[in-house]
Amino acid sequence: GPFESIGNLTETHLKAYVDANYTAENMVVAAAGPVKHEDMVKLATAALGGVKAGAPRLAAEKPYFCGAELIYRNDEMGPTAYVAVGFEAVPWKSPDAVTFMVMQQVLGTYKKSVGLVPGSISGNRVINAVANKMGVGCAESYEAFCSFYRDTGMFGFYIECDEVAVEHAIGELMFGVNLLSFSVTDEEVERAKRELKARLFSTPTSAEAACAELGGHMLAYGRGIPAAEMMLRIEAVDAEEIKRVAWKYLNDAEVATTALGPLHGMPQYYDLRRGSLMHRY
Repeated sequence: GPFESIGNLTETHLKAYVDANYTAENMVVAAAGPVKHEDMVKLATAALGGVKAGAPRLAAEKPYFCGAELIYRNDEMGPTAYVAVGFEAVPWKSPDAVTFMVMQQVLGTYKKSVGLVPGSISGNRVINAVANKMGVGCAESYEAFCSFYRDTGMFGFYIECDEVAVEHAIGELMFGVNLLSFSVTDEEVERAKRELKARLFSTPTSAEAACAELGGHMLAYGRGIPAAEMMLRIEAVDAEEIKRVAWKYLNDAEVATTALGPLHGMPQYYDLRRGSLMHRY
């Protein structure tokens, strides 16, 4: 928000926020290690039994996802432009959520001059196209993202690129998103699944990390998700499933975008929206 809002914050505002959000139904108590469930219940009751429940929330329909753009062009902040493009995805409990996670890995993540394999010879089609565009590449870095929430989600990509390559970088990433609906190979899917498993299960293990993961699962799914179950759900995704999900949610879909920096090459929103589909004969 604006600086004026931060300057006007008072103790009353903070207390009202805490009272409204830090309530019993929004709390999760997680434990890892040699501990009994009954003992945890007793400790939690003694320490947190007095936490009050929040006011009942009114049931409401999920708002319609409306395409929009928020552009802040500033040619004086340097040669690098920052662009994010997003599509509406699915909530945590959707049966298509894991497919979106694999699709994120199909698009991949790229950072120039970083990594064991140069992007110019990467087996990932999107990374290879971005790194070889015009012989020098059209982005310093990009990252596909996928965020899930209780009743909706967001799928898209974030780009950092030179001001003269904005249109090329966005075009390559939008083309990569389009290919998810039409032209995904089994090789790409298997590579994406391996990378997703590595990202989910190769992080350092500690009691703190285990508790954080369990707490996240409880908030998202209402239960803990065993690693074996997640592995099976990832393995069930194939190229045809990715095409089905991408066609349903991403093809000819509304787009939300925001960008900052020297954006004289930024496509108009109308052209960006048209870029969410393509006619193939």
